[in-house]
Amino acid sequence: MEFTLSQLRQSFEQRTNRSMSMPLAGTVFWSVVLGLSFVLPFNSALLVMLFGSGCIFPLALLFAKWRNEDFFMKGHALGKLMLTGVIMANSLWVLHIILLFVQPKLVPYSLALGLAIHWPLYGWIIQHSLGLQHLLMRAFGLFAAFMWLPLNSIAAAALVTVICYLITLIQMQRRVVDAGSPAL
Repeated sequence: MEFTLSQLRQSFEQRTNRSMSMPLAGTVFWSVVLGLSFVLPFNSALLVMLFGSGCIFPLALLFAKWRNEDFFMKGHALGKLMLTGVIMANSLWVLHIILLFVQPKLVPYSLALGLAIHWPLYGWIIQHSLGLQHLLMRAFGLFAAFMWLPLNSIAAAALVTVICYLITLIQMQRRVVDAGSPAL
């Protein structure tokens, strides 16, 4: 059976329960990174940031279970689109690793931005500007932090990312969602 894009979007909304688990996990991760950036030497904090970013996904799974989100959206076309976005974001690990060897102080900025690349896809699915707003806030915020924030690059990138997540989570929570008909 073929579904319209509108039906797919409505089903996505119902099954994902506002999709807040991943940004919640990201907020927790980047908050921990922010705190550690003030107590650990730069290289140690950098390694914690790089390897610790792998905990975002399992933490999001835990939040999804608590929030009753259908995290994987198996068999759903828009779930597959989101997976494509996550793959796009993860393909940037090549750049992060290259920067680690060439210019380690830039890695926090590349990682913080790279992990936000999929947000416009999410915004398109839910027909809300918050996805594009989140990416642009992070991009311009990271650039401003690089230029003018007198913190180490890990603290600067983490601070910008946490602020962006908090703003976006508020938008996600306050957004009016069309309840519509039962999920597909």
